Amino acid sequence: MELFVIPVLILGISLGFFVQTIAGFAAPLVALPIMLFVQDLSEAVALMSIFFLLFSVVLVYKNWKDIDKKIVGQLAISIILGLVLGIYLLKFGNPLLLKKLLGVFIILFVVHSYFNKKKIKLFKGSGWLFGFIGGVISGLYTTSSPIFVAYLYNKLSDAKAIRATIIGILGLVNLLRVPLMAYSDILKYDIIIKSLYILPFFLLSLYLGHVFYRKISPKAFKKILMILLLLSGISLIFR
Repeated sequence: MELFVIPVLILGISLGFFVQTIAGFAAPLVALPIMLFVQDLSEAVALMSIFFLLFSVVLVYKNWKDIDKKIVGQLAISIILGLVLGIYLLKFGNPLLLKKLLGVFIILFVVHSYFNKKKIKLFKGSGWLFGFIGGVISGLYTTSSPIFVAYLYNKLSDAKAIRATIIGILGLVNLLRVPLMAYSDILKYDIIIKSLYILPFFLLSLYLGHVFYRKISPKAFKKILMILLLLSGISLIFR
């Protein structure tokens, strides 16, 4: 089994971050189901957190001018509070109900977006709630992106701004999550060593994803966004 651990982790993280670079989210949707064949949930989340931090450094730098800093600032405090709670729950519990409820919410959002082209008014004044829930889910599963996508999809109309602001929000989350996980003794030395083996493949996946993203039109991007949200919701409910 040990012989296959690193190759499986390389496969999961490379595919996950290829998608993440294109869409601005969804790496856990792709990566975690693969990684969980050779790791338990807390180890997989800790390893993902290292690469999310590296991802954020690269992508925030590249997309800085397109990030809506005002929205990121509005969500910051609630995200931090949620993240602390989420990491606590990851260490001391297994809140499957919360994950399934998030999946239901995501699917309902996609269905609403498909049949009703109007933006959901509730989202415009509920940033604190979405920030807190996103923070909790990020601490638990690193899958907070759909909750932020749902919020931003109803705050911004430009596909480039949506993608960049998702990257900005996740940059804040990822900057905080790694030290919190290290403090909670979830992120351990052996996980850091594994990350060094995976690093070259991770960087290659970022490059390929960036090349592919430039070939996608804004309309196609939004369609991909909704498909990924739907898959994410289904995955959260049935996994």
